[in-house]
Amino acid sequence: MYNSNLETVKVNQYIFDHKKEFNEEIGLKIKEIRLSKNISTSEIATRTMMSPTYILQIENGIYGLTLNKFMIICNALEVEPKEILDDFIFGSKYNEDTLYRELQNEKNLSKNISNYMKNKKSGY
Repeated sequence: MYNSNLETVKVNQYIFDHKKEFNEEIGLKIKEIRLSKNISTSEIATRTMMSPTYILQIENGIYGLTLNKFMIICNALEVEPKEILDDFIFGSKYNEDTLYRELQNEKNLSKNISNYMKNKKSGY
């Protein structure tokens, strides 16, 4: 019998255990969006009221983000949080066990989630 709560806990535990990688991937996504919008580190620092050094540390995954700081960065980048988080969110009660097995095969958290979700969306 399928127990979605147990599988969800397993997936969440995997994410929790790989917090460093998750922070790095979120930071890379923020940097990617910032660069695609031609916003300098100094400009994003001004918009967020954070230091340029701190912004670089976030982008390099040295620091994770509180919800408050995440929202401030989203506002500064003029993006919805969904745009940054889409590659990291999953929720179907039927895919957690498959996703968990996929995540165990690799170390790159967001790549695995992103590839899994892209394949799922394209019907593979």
